Amino acid sequence: MSSWYLFPIKPVPFLYSGDGDRNLPDFSDDEFGDLVAVLKALARSSYPRLEALPLALNAYNCNQRTGDEGDRPWAYFYPITIIPPARLDKNNDDLPNYPQIRLDFEVRQDLKRRWRPIRYGDNDGDGNQPMEFSPPARYRFLCFIHKHRIDRKNVLQKGVHTISIWDREWDELTWHDTYHVDRISRRKDIREFWEHVEAPEFIDDVYSREDFMSRIRYRTVYHICEHIEETLRGPVPPRHTIYAVMSTALFHMNNARDPQVSIVPDRLELFGGQHKGLLPRFFAHLLCLCLDARPGWSRARQRRFVLQFRILERLQWMRLRTREYLEVHDSSGSSRDGDCGVNAKKKDDGGREWMYEVLNIP
Repeated sequence: MSSWYLFPIKPVPFLYSGDGDRNLPDFSDDEFGDLVAVLKALARSSYPRLEALPLALNAYNCNQRTGDEGDRPWAYFYPITIIPPARLDKNNDDLPNYPQIRLDFEVRQDLKRRWRPIRYGDNDGDGNQPMEFSPPARYRFLCFIHKHRIDRKNVLQKGVHTISIWDREWDELTWHDTYHVDRISRRKDIREFWEHVEAPEFIDDVYSREDFMSRIRYRTVYHICEHIEETLRGPVPPRHTIYAVMSTALFHMNNARDPQVSIVPDRLELFGGQHKGLLPRFFAHLLCLCLDARPGWSRARQRRFVLQFRILERLQWMRLRTREYLEVHDSSGSSRDGDCGVNAKKKDDGGREWMYEVLNIP
């Protein structure tokens, strides 16, 4: 029997009450509340609560069957970090007070497991390796969402978001910045952050700091935001970049078996997350996950729960693409994203039809 089944690995930072292969967490009240907050924001086109977002993105790893050969690798999201400005004078100015990065214990353990390169296919590139009795590494990406301050005239919101993604396929960290204003300053800020932040069992334990810094790639070839401003004759709010960060993260997770996934297309539907595989799929996945995590609910309680995520009329793209995604994956519960609670109670066989009405999706 494969060691995969003997030592099941579950997505963090959640607890699990059973040993099923669907990775269905036993959410605490606080965790469930964070998922609800993100779902409400997506349904209303508002900005998600920042402290809830990493947990919701970690939940995107859950409710996927792990016994199938085609399972995609996972991504771990660290709590959002505030990036202070870099020093103007490196010789005389004091270093900013950077927070220490403390990865989850299970993630640190996963980093000790050998990563099997995807680019080699079934042949992992080292045919001389002895038979392994430990589970393979599951986490391909370590993701760090950053918040920077920007001083831009005629713009009230001062927070702009970027994301750093460590890819174990290439042992490289790629920093993505989709906002065109003050990009050079943010690049200096993020470089100094990674040059000095303490990250036990991640950076200095594996690489020297100099070697780690040489493995950073700065991806800034994003021009969509600038084109939008040219069209609107006005500025795009800096904090809108949280949608771009979410889209970049989801793009990596959806394409985690693509060795070159770090090359994120510079397209409008990725900057705003409108592509059906991005925010609509994220919304549907989280909603199904919440319902599946509460199998004892009656249909009436399920309806009351879903009603609070009724999608606004003006979000036509969200309504249509969420339904399209739900229809494609509406099945008997064997889909990658679970059965959405529809089979938890055998009181009716309407599938997800009731959800379309409650969510206001035609």
